[in-house]
Amino acid sequence: MIQTPVRTHVRPFLLPLLIGAIAMAGITQAHAADSAAMAADTATTKLRLSATGTVHAPPDELTAVFFAEASAPTAAAAQGQVNAQVDKAMGIAHGVAGLTVNAESYTVHHQEADPRISHPSQWIARQSIRISATDGTILLPLLGRIQSDNLALSRLDWSLSRAHRTALVQQAEGLALHELQQRAQAAATALGLKIARIESVNLNDQDMPSPMPMMMAARAASMSAPQAPAADQDVTAQADATFILHP
Repeated sequence: MIQTPVRTHVRPFLLPLLIGAIAMAGITQAHAADSAAMAADTATTKLRLSATGTVHAPPDELTAVFFAEASAPTAAAAQGQVNAQVDKAMGIAHGVAGLTVNAESYTVHHQEADPRISHPSQWIARQSIRISATDGTILLPLLGRIQSDNLALSRLDWSLSRAHRTALVQQAEGLALHELQQRAQAAATALGLKIARIESVNLNDQDMPSPMPMMMAARAASMSAPQAPAADQDVTAQADATFILHP
């Protein structure tokens, strides 16, 4: 006996209905997934906190800024005098170990005559040099000696060196993050929730502490070296974070 295969035939007018049913089933599943995600979101709470950490430390870099100035009938003569003064001062500084010496701004300008005070026209040249040391006892004895060579001391201050400040910023950031963790845990406990995860964290260090100016040194080389006590400076970092809490 020969068996005839059974064939299923879908009538043409039923095909759109079948496709629609399949699409509707997909939409229903996607909606269910979205609803589950929304339910999960509504079950969580975002907690945004900010905290700061501050480290106190003495500055480790003493900086002195000098300038040489000279006037003459010609620009070349004025420049020659300034160059000689700066070269001598830098030679003295370079001869001492532990100092960082840099020549800085150099200006030359012409000053018109003023007949009212019998002041002739002249050229004025000026240049500054910066000398830094991580040990103030090395730099302080040189101040009077350099000033005796007709250089004026325009600034003397303590500050944090770049390497020292970087290390202090890291310490301050660690303190800020630790405070964030403690505050977040305390807030979650008070709300009867738990910390699920940290959504974001942002760290910012505060502005560089301002240099601490010292009293100007006396011009006479015979006078004792000035005192430059270094008071502690503050380095502060701020941490901002968003915590996700759940029941």
